[in-house]
Amino acid sequence: MTDSTKELQEFRAEVSAWMKENKPADPGFLLPQTFMEVGSEEQLDFLLKWQRKVYDAGYLGMSWPVKYGGREMPVAYQRIADKEMLVHRVPIMFNVIGLGWAGPLILKMGSDEEKHRYLKGILTGEDIWCQGFSEPDHGSDLGNSQTTAVRDGDEYIINGTKIWTTFGNYAKYMILLARTNPDAERKYAGLSYFLSPMEVPGVKAVPIQKITGEYGFTETFFDNARIPADCLMGEEGQGWGIAMQTLQFERSAEGG
Repeated sequence: MTDSTKELQEFRAEVSAWMKENKPADPGFLLPQTFMEVGSEEQLDFLLKWQRKVYDAGYLGMSWPVKYGGREMPVAYQRIADKEMLVHRVPIMFNVIGLGWAGPLILKMGSDEEKHRYLKGILTGEDIWCQGFSEPDHGSDLGNSQTTAVRDGDEYIINGTKIWTTFGNYAKYMILLARTNPDAERKYAGLSYFLSPMEVPGVKAVPIQKITGEYGFTETFFDNARIPADCLMGEEGQGWGIAMQTLQFERSAEGG
């Protein structure tokens, strides 16, 4: 048995013991089994407190750099922590778009300023993220996205609609794909990618009721919403490539 194997086994035992001791008691209301089922402030508050407790214990964002709120450990440790969460059937990590998509993307492609601005809030749950890719008339055909972003000095003016926006009514930020050049020779070349604030005038997220009666998504409307120009990730026209990189993280365990 190698030292690394022994260390991983000891870590697994540590996490297992912590989960067993700290697994929350039944709160007296239905807890969602997936992130798509969160539909009440009561559930939200419970899950955010749980995420913060797991983070404070050191079991979230374990492979992320220390200076951005992580522990800078091999990703194998995060995978073990994730597995033990499943084994012990503890509540889900609520901020999944941030942990699984936005966070790893910013770690890989973001500037140092973006990493300092966004990453720790993702881990603690203070900053909830949502995704603005799909549109009512184009579904998941991202190449035909028609939401527009027009540069106006130090801001972009956003107009359009996104749909199936998980956490849209709770989120502080959105990973947003928008068209900055409607005249680009190739439709993909006209798209840009934004780390967009949600708490600005002109942004409205309306919950969508599912057939089960629950609310797990929203439709998000942008009506001359102004966001800072530094919300642009990369450069104009690079949105398609960044969006494809984002989707590569959908099934990853880099966030936890």
